[in-house]
Amino acid sequence: MNDSFIRLSDVVPRIYGLDFPSPINWDIKRGEQWCVIGRNGTGKTMLADILMGKYGIKAGSIDYAFWNEEVRQQTGKSYPTETLRKVGFESAYLLSDYKNMYYQQRFNALENEYTPTVETMMSSLPDDQYVNELCERFRLKPLYSKHLIMLSSGELRRLLIVLALAQHPQLIVFDNPFIGLDAAMRRELDDFFEELSKIQQMIFLVPSVSEMPKVTTHVLKADSLHYEIIGAIENFREKEWIDETYKADDPIELPQSLSPMSHPYQYVLQMKNINISYQGLRLFKDLNWEIRRGEKWALLGKNGSGKSTLLSLLVADNPRAYSLDITIFDRKRGTGESIWDIKKPIGYISSEMHLFFRENQSCLKIVSSGFFDTMGLFGRCSEEQEKIALQWMKLLGIESLKDCSYLKLSSGEQRLVLLARTMVKNPDLLILDEPLHGLDAKNKSRCRAVIEKFCEQKGKTMIYVTHRIEEIPACVTLTFELKKET
Repeated sequence: MNDSFIRLSDVVPRIYGLDFPSPINWDIKRGEQWCVIGRNGTGKTMLADILMGKYGIKAGSIDYAFWNEEVRQQTGKSYPTETLRKVGFESAYLLSDYKNMYYQQRFNALENEYTPTVETMMSSLPDDQYVNELCERFRLKPLYSKHLIMLSSGELRRLLIVLALAQHPQLIVFDNPFIGLDAAMRRELDDFFEELSKIQQMIFLVPSVSEMPKVTTHVLKADSLHYEIIGAIENFREKEWIDETYKADDPIELPQSLSPMSHPYQYVLQMKNINISYQGLRLFKDLNWEIRRGEKWALLGKNGSGKSTLLSLLVADNPRAYSLDITIFDRKRGTGESIWDIKKPIGYISSEMHLFFRENQSCLKIVSSGFFDTMGLFGRCSEEQEKIALQWMKLLGIESLKDCSYLKLSSGEQRLVLLARTMVKNPDLLILDEPLHGLDAKNKSRCRAVIEKFCEQKGKTMIYVTHRIEEIPACVTLTFELKKET
């Protein structure tokens, strides 16, 4: 194999229902750091899963330089599963008990006590200098007392990276490595990849040029299950690669549906002197925030500053709201309203919700479940509701996925489905927590255009959460930033 590290030769995967347009050939040499780039749903993650042995092959071969016959005999294993690692959105399901947790559990003090802590997860790793350096580099030690379910999406991403690296894998695949991380952590991780490249072989899966780590040496393009070797990064630059953006052929027209709020109101939200602590960690001290009807806010803050907890008080996912001075749509919390009364005029999407959304239903049903604020559709929609759901899917460019199983989509496609679910009932308050996570440039520009159009409607209020200032819609005029309490 000369200096080949991994070589795919005329590989034809055995995946039910999928026909690959051509065999896959890919020669990864030692020391090369490859970036696989492609739009959402083009097969980037599938390629990595093929390489890592998740799928069988019906033709061709995959050869690993570090897994010869001698190693096979020593380990008693025919495939190098234990030496390959991937860090992606779905990696949390590999952690202890995570797949048995549910979204609101993280805000229930009695139930989250039974979930493992970061310290518990780290106790299974060797207590050596390398692991300690990783913990310092990714600032994990301050999180040791936190229960796994209480981690923000960025904190969870940092933990997953450390757990993967601590296993000293031959190859580690980073699927969308920078999502969920604040700007400072993205810069640190990008620098860390350069240091790591001296001792570690890596592959990065990204949806756009802006997400490519600077350590990238070689590029492969994914396009509808066809894989084109671009080669050295210089070849990629010479092609003057430009991310495709969305251009509407016709003016955007929103589906016609009634707003769920029937009575007039002045304030969407009033929070007064909010104090919250978890396990001795103070998140908020005397926090005050007022949002008037029709205002558009950006909610900012570093990983772990409490953005998700703050929103959970607003959307009726956190039982602590009953003991706090919170008024929603001019109605004081704890005055006889149900959680469904609160959720009815609100459309909400977040990375945490995405992580726990595991219903194996068609995408049309997932979008339609937004009418009922349920994690999946468990009743029947009217013809009018189904029509509106399809219109939203078409508006976001995913109407072709209506009959596809939600769980078989890429994480970027899932994000688009959940965004359509968020907007399907034309909510009075739209809460978008990192809505563009993992989307390619074209889908990002399409979604921003739809969000802007949505906000043109009279009286619509929005809270937009992001770590990327450049993604904030132009209609946002107000900012609320959370600072970590010390």
